[in-house]
Amino acid sequence: MNKKVYFAAFLLIVITAALITSRIFYGGQTIRPEFKRSLWRVNIIMDLMGTGSRAKVRFTLPKETERQTIYNEHFNNEGMVFYIRDRENTKNRIGFWRSELLNGSKTIKYTFSVLAKSADYQIPAGLVRPKKPLEFYPAEFQPWLLPSIEIQSQDPRINQYLSKTISKNDAVGIAVQKIFTFVTTKVKYQSEKGSKDATSTLDQLVADCGGQARLFVALSRAAGIPSRIVGGVILENGVKKITHVWAENYIGNQWIPFDVVNRHYAYMPANYLELYRGDYILIKHVGLSSFNYFFSMGRETIPPVDQPWSLYSLPLHFQNTIYALLLLPIGTLVVGFARVIIGIPTFGTFAPILLALAFREISVFVGVSCVTGVVFLGWLMRTLLDYFKILIIPRLSIVITTVVIVVIAIMMTGFHSGKREMLYVSLFPIVIITWIIERFAVIQVEDGTKAAFQGALGTTVVAIGAYYLMEFDFVKKYLFAFPEILLTIIAIQLLLGRYTGIRLTELFRFNELKKVYGKKQS
Repeated sequence: MNKKVYFAAFLLIVITAALITSRIFYGGQTIRPEFKRSLWRVNIIMDLMGTGSRAKVRFTLPKETERQTIYNEHFNNEGMVFYIRDRENTKNRIGFWRSELLNGSKTIKYTFSVLAKSADYQIPAGLVRPKKPLEFYPAEFQPWLLPSIEIQSQDPRINQYLSKTISKNDAVGIAVQKIFTFVTTKVKYQSEKGSKDATSTLDQLVADCGGQARLFVALSRAAGIPSRIVGGVILENGVKKITHVWAENYIGNQWIPFDVVNRHYAYMPANYLELYRGDYILIKHVGLSSFNYFFSMGRETIPPVDQPWSLYSLPLHFQNTIYALLLLPIGTLVVGFARVIIGIPTFGTFAPILLALAFREISVFVGVSCVTGVVFLGWLMRTLLDYFKILIIPRLSIVITTVVIVVIAIMMTGFHSGKREMLYVSLFPIVIITWIIERFAVIQVEDGTKAAFQGALGTTVVAIGAYYLMEFDFVKKYLFAFPEILLTIIAIQLLLGRYTGIRLTELFRFNELKKVYGKKQS
């Protein structure tokens, strides 16, 4: 091999080691690609039973706030259409699962990791309560000042109790303290099916977290303080179905939390996961005969995100893109090793890699079966076009159109036969499949049918090998935690590029020659 190649490869490996070492010793990273800080892994499992008609499930998803950060979201939709919408007034993040025809049972799953921290707030002293809060606060605060169906802040009973609890001249901090003390000491907690509204809680002085929070919010709004309901779940190891509700008041240009049930005054523990803001229902569904859900939670560890150049500092949706990009060099390494060292023929470099990436969204068996069917039908069309003697560009256009028709047909067949995984065949790169068909036909003419089938088989085998290597959790975690490893991959490719030795498959090719040579020697 060329000494320059040796030196360049060695230099790249040294740079990789230096960068990783510096991050471990000076950047707070660990040798293992896990975090030193712990966070929660949350699974929300929803069991649906369809009625043979249109069905829809709406679930309020967690979002990033100054207190909680969301990582590694994954949606298992079971063939249902899924999309996310953001509410303009509350900024809530709503996930929708929809099916035009839902028969039988389905289990959909939403999984994410959350890193939450506790927060302790200071209420400024001496803040005067405005006499006309609707005019004092901006228009976007009106929903948090006006009464609602469940929060009757202008009800005479609410105002009567408020006048007994606070005085007109009480500052904001003092008024909130008195309201908090009244609810925590006078209202008894009792778990209920369906939370009470504010006036019912005040009349009976018994309620669950929802009823107590509504009473606190109603009294706060009546006192001229913007207040809202916040819903979520208390994170604990194990499985649970119970959610939790607390309140937030806008004081001193910030929203300050108050949990009257657990008596957290201007404080939020680290195990509180916020799911929505406002007096809303966590889950709604239509078109189902039965619906059940539960939370499965546990602690896990991931790498620290406070490193400015760590990939974990990127927004979540970009992290998923980076994961896919990092796997491309792994695929090229597999293709390079297979072709240079082993001697497996493939249809180019990118075809096996892109097929391997598509296999990540669909099972290998279904993926290979669908690709084989598409390529075979496309090849039949390509063979038919040879009789028309048309130019290459129109010919390729016709083949692409044929591939699209076949892919759509496979998707429709899978949908109506109940094999929803076949819907993901649309993820396969149409242009690459068209190019595979063209290469298969050209090689068949130039080198024979056997060579064409060898190339097709080699492309499939290498794609499957690349897929399994890409799916190694070990590989994905280390590449994401230490992207410097890509330099080492370049170094390996440099060494492969100068390899001139015999390939493994050539040992079989020249096996007969070895026998003949052995006979002559004897």
